[in-house]
Amino acid sequence: MLVSLHWFIFLLNLPVATWNIYRFIMVPSGNMGVFDPTEIHNRGQLKSHMKEAMIKLGFHLLCFFMYLYSMILALIND
Repeated sequence: MLVSLHWFIFLLNLPVATWNIYRFIMVPSGNMGVFDPTEIHNRGQLKSHMKEAMIKLGFHLLCFFMYLYSMILALIND
């Protein structure tokens, strides 16, 4: 996005990319990944992880339609 000078799209995706990097870095050393299946049920974190997943899904759905609109607009203008 930076190479093609799409600054607005870059700035829109920057917080989500930063959050994903932060979540990846903060994984405890013994866990299999960000969402360790045994820890989710033991600590009751399933509700918070589902909330985070739904927020990300909404964001990516919004981005999909924004990218689709941009692509259609670019095809029409050419």
